[in-house]
Amino acid sequence: MRAQDQPPVLSLRGISKSYPGVQALSDVSLDLHPGRGHALVGENGAGKSTLIKVIAGLIRPDSGELLVDGQPAAFRSPAEALRHGIHLVPQEISLAEDRSVAENIFLGKLPRRGPFVRQSSLVARSEDLLAKLGLETVDPRSPLRDLRPAVKQMVMIARGISTGGRIFVLDEPTATLTEPEVERLIGVVQQLEAQGAAILYVSHRLAELAHVAQSITVMRDGKAAARMPLEGTTEDDLVQAMVGRPVERFFDTRQKRNVSEKPVLEVEGLTRRGKFEDITLRVHAGEIVGLAGLVGAGRTEVARALFGLDRFEDGSVRIDGENVKIRGPRDAIRAGLALVPEERKSQALVLDFPISHNIVLPHLRQMSRLAWLSRRRIRRLSESIASQVRIKAPNVSTPVRSLSGGNQQKVVLGRWFCEKPRVYILDEPTRGIDVGAKSEIYQCIGRFTAEGAGALVISSELPELLGICDRVLVMRAGRLVGEVATAGATEEQILQLAIGSTK
Repeated sequence: MRAQDQPPVLSLRGISKSYPGVQALSDVSLDLHPGRGHALVGENGAGKSTLIKVIAGLIRPDSGELLVDGQPAAFRSPAEALRHGIHLVPQEISLAEDRSVAENIFLGKLPRRGPFVRQSSLVARSEDLLAKLGLETVDPRSPLRDLRPAVKQMVMIARGISTGGRIFVLDEPTATLTEPEVERLIGVVQQLEAQGAAILYVSHRLAELAHVAQSITVMRDGKAAARMPLEGTTEDDLVQAMVGRPVERFFDTRQKRNVSEKPVLEVEGLTRRGKFEDITLRVHAGEIVGLAGLVGAGRTEVARALFGLDRFEDGSVRIDGENVKIRGPRDAIRAGLALVPEERKSQALVLDFPISHNIVLPHLRQMSRLAWLSRRRIRRLSESIASQVRIKAPNVSTPVRSLSGGNQQKVVLGRWFCEKPRVYILDEPTRGIDVGAKSEIYQCIGRFTAEGAGALVISSELPELLGICDRVLVMRAGRLVGEVATAGATEEQILQLAIGSTK
């Protein structure tokens, strides 16, 4: 029997879940078949995470039913879901970092002889599993904390195989991986399907889906807005289903922008030994300049140095033709620089603070009267900014922790609007956010550059750089190695510079 003709191993029927003031899921149905992959996409806040938690036994639905092999099942805990062969590989890997790879794979079911762990058996079984996943070079005795995120993803998958997993739910599994690591993970997913596993694959990276899934469900506002086969479905079809409206193009930042001949940012010979060397670049008023390169090329380090988070030994920085001394972030802000850092949760936001407090963090002096903060000023400014960047939340008192990734990023970006910076430094501004939020972030970038600011955009997504930037600078091993005008440019041209190819 062909995989597509087999009955579903897991079925969801009419699943609904609500929280105070929010209908997270509404009458969602879904089938997963053995040997097949099914993709789940949607904007942040569309209900994907809630649906995953229902499947994994982390939360119980208010109504609806789950069927495993056609029989009703009610998961009261993740352990019950595991017993039915359901294995979740979450976006934020939860493993015992100080334990070995082998111990993490067989956690809770270590081979024992009496009270003692049979180390030789543990290592041998782990080596066998790792070899099946193409990780022969990984020592199962090494501490997990020493390994790359991609290997940790594989360890989570190996754990699922060791438990007899037959339904794998992968939540944004490639968000932090390099392109070669993405290819390896896709190969593993295809291998699992070939061995009869059912796959639910959640991703914002629409280009990956055709490699791992044959069908797709699009979530919107807690509902299954569309179900379709992936064959013959275009990316524009998916985007329109996700956002509920026609999307002409995301990359519309060039509209209504006039790039001035006057540089707004001039960097000469910037050097921080061991990180980057002799960085010289220009960003003009109204211009969006991309900064590309492989992981470790030094892009983020340059951004941190420009904003005063790290000291540089040599070089100079000019804003609007004036030399500026940047000894810390306060100097950078006064000079007219703004930074949206790579890791918004750990580097830019206070997650338990409300939207309003996060927006005004760089502007506390303007928000104070004598020695006291003015609640009225804070509320007025934060409501104005939230409206401008279209933050989706009940009000500005909502804790940032409860927002989707896209809305959290809008908080970080919007906090700078009242300062009217001359240069925005944006490090991976759309990482881990959905296509609808990406489009709105691009509109924000287009808006402030149209008003005369400049932007330096660091991104690992080459289509993004080619789509929104006027030109792209390429770094390799801490140095600038080339520049590409984006009109008519290709991803291959940028990659050849980034890897040092002579082709």
